[in-house]
Amino acid sequence: MSEGFARVAGIAGAYVESRILQAAVRLGVFDALRRRTADATGVAAAVGADARAMGLLLEALVVLGLLDRDGAGYRLNDLSATYLAGASPRDFSGMIRFDALSWDAWGKLEDAVRDGRPARVPDMYQHDEAETAIFINAMDSLVKARGDAEAVADLLDLSDARRLLDIGPGPATYPIALCRRYPALRATLYDLPGTLRITRRYVAASEVAARIECVAGNYRADPVPGACDVIFLSNIIHGEDEAANEALVGKLSGALVPGGRLVIKDHILGGTRAETDSGTVFSLLMLLTTEGGRCYTREEVTGWFEHAGLTDAGRVELPPPFTSSLAIGRKPL
Repeated sequence: MSEGFARVAGIAGAYVESRILQAAVRLGVFDALRRRTADATGVAAAVGADARAMGLLLEALVVLGLLDRDGAGYRLNDLSATYLAGASPRDFSGMIRFDALSWDAWGKLEDAVRDGRPARVPDMYQHDEAETAIFINAMDSLVKARGDAEAVADLLDLSDARRLLDIGPGPATYPIALCRRYPALRATLYDLPGTLRITRRYVAASEVAARIECVAGNYRADPVPGACDVIFLSNIIHGEDEAANEALVGKLSGALVPGGRLVIKDHILGGTRAETDSGTVFSLLMLLTTEGGRCYTREEVTGWFEHAGLTDAGRVELPPPFTSSLAIGRKPL
């Protein structure tokens, strides 16, 4: 009985901890403490906040294990220094800012379930430049903090590939990592114009920029570059309905050379418990923010491959803490 109550109560109040963390990130608390120990007055002055209110927030962050306190002074601990400080290569704060951006949409979940319509305009965050930046930076933040790109590069053998097409690459974290791993690989990044304005910054800052080109387009309506050895489709299918995904896989099959591979990375239901649980919950975010998107099963993905004339070349499970996998379709020779 007590365990059941604790479970329900924990779920009911989980938003409180989320909002504490989101507020601290948006206020700049962790960056203010990056190189020093400071009391509440000092942190408040650094970020432009009320000292008394800041003291309450800092104490809550100590209780959550995100800061350490020594007397009146607060400082980062290993957890916050690794995942919440802007200078860290594993900084996760970009994703936390995106979660904060999604707060209003989650507040309309009840309405979305009643009428089946998204809680915000399903524009892929393209009509507000500030929101576009938050969204794309969040994708980079998540992948770098968790190490997705390196894991994919370790598990996906592209030693025989020369041309990679990434559909919807966002911050280009994956193609940059793959080009680093495979010196003979050249990548074409295909995304919406608003996204590519940010993508180009990430590419320019990398050491493989000379082997990467950006092409603007809408994969739903426009042709895509062809003659590709590998097409990478990461976190795209969950934003589309079944018919759109079947059409997209068919289009991408036509852009592959014989023997080429289409690699879909996503929450594919029916895999590990962590992957299925995460994808099932994630489908609700798609209800709130897309027109008909959700997470799909292995059988559904395989059906799209077969309809497009691709053979199912297997699935690559990503190890914990990852909650996605790779489904691979191959074009016959």
